[in-house]
Amino acid sequence: MNEKPTRWYSRSGIWFWSAIALGAAVRFYLVIFTEGTSDVSIWGQHAIGVNNLGVVNYYHSNPAANHPPFMLELVLLLGKTTQVLGILFPIMLRAPFALLDAASAALLYSLLSFHRYRALLVATYWINPLSIILSSYQGNTDSAVAFFLLLSVWFLSKQRIAGAAIAIGISLWVKVPGVLAIPALVWYLPSWRRRALFLVGIVLVGTIGYLPALLQDPAVIAQNVFGYHGRLLQSPAGEPAWGPRVLFFSLIAPPDKWPDYLHAPIVFFLQHSWQIAVLCSLALGLLWQSRRSIPNLCATIAVLYLPIYGLTDNWAFQYFAWSLPFWFFLPFWFSIPAVILSSGYIYSLYWTLCGDPFLRGKWDFGGTLVWPSSVIIFRNPAVLFFSLSACAFLVTAIYVYAKSKRQLQTLK
Repeated sequence: MNEKPTRWYSRSGIWFWSAIALGAAVRFYLVIFTEGTSDVSIWGQHAIGVNNLGVVNYYHSNPAANHPPFMLELVLLLGKTTQVLGILFPIMLRAPFALLDAASAALLYSLLSFHRYRALLVATYWINPLSIILSSYQGNTDSAVAFFLLLSVWFLSKQRIAGAAIAIGISLWVKVPGVLAIPALVWYLPSWRRRALFLVGIVLVGTIGYLPALLQDPAVIAQNVFGYHGRLLQSPAGEPAWGPRVLFFSLIAPPDKWPDYLHAPIVFFLQHSWQIAVLCSLALGLLWQSRRSIPNLCATIAVLYLPIYGLTDNWAFQYFAWSLPFWFFLPFWFSIPAVILSSGYIYSLYWTLCGDPFLRGKWDFGGTLVWPSSVIIFRNPAVLFFSLSACAFLVTAIYVYAKSKRQLQTLK
């Protein structure tokens, strides 16, 4: 019996490997021939500060040093390696994360084995401007969050709980936001014993990465690293880069047009938006506990980061990298607009800020007083889309959870 022929997009033919080669070439170009954002120079300052003062003293001298001790020690090592090898620091800093993004694409290909469009989805992830820029141009560690989350899920798909716990624990050495996915990962496991072992493994492995600084001064670690919750980004003219301020004041109406009785609740929401977003993320991780399959787990991880993108001003451009690969486990009505709008916004803004479509210019966030319409035309619908999506998924999760509880009570 002849098998039904498959479409080109459902198999990894020459078109797929051409897309992989293209994505690799663009990443190579960005790492070698561009300077990156101001994050690169900030990491250079971290390396100098740690070299002069040591990790703990540097935390005290620079409250803006919000990365875990492991990464501060690692960037110091990278800085010394550049001097020995004669490689420019921006290249040495960004190359590992570009390679890590390639590993993320490989894990994504494995986890999407159930999907008829697997090859197309992975190729889309690999060549879309957002994943390319954040992994190979930005100059920060955020793409590592997605890699370790993918790795943890991959270990769980192989029933390797220890490996999954180690992956999450190591992720906390690099950056903290992976902790938001822990409730979803815990509820995926079928028994309390396995959940307890998983959590113990995360704590043990995670703690190792904070030693000896954690023993020397736990208070400064808590304040600088675990107490950091992003910051408000605005253009020199006061134009918000993202968040509810865009939604309330640019898309709906300026503050002076709002009725007086709305001022207090809006101000309260803006002042506490990051706490509200984190609580919503944790709620999503808990409410979707009944969906115990690898595809649903990946979809849950994608969803639980949406409140961070849609409900708070305490945000930075590279935060998209935390969950970007997991977007492809959600329905096309979300993944396609999310990729298009966020890629369009980030690329158009970065083009504006460095003055070159190939991102070869020097990053200058303060040099452009007013962002052009080519940026705003992507920013506004992107903010609206992520805000509405966060609310829609939260309402859906509450509804499904309540419905399942009613069904259980009926069976009893």
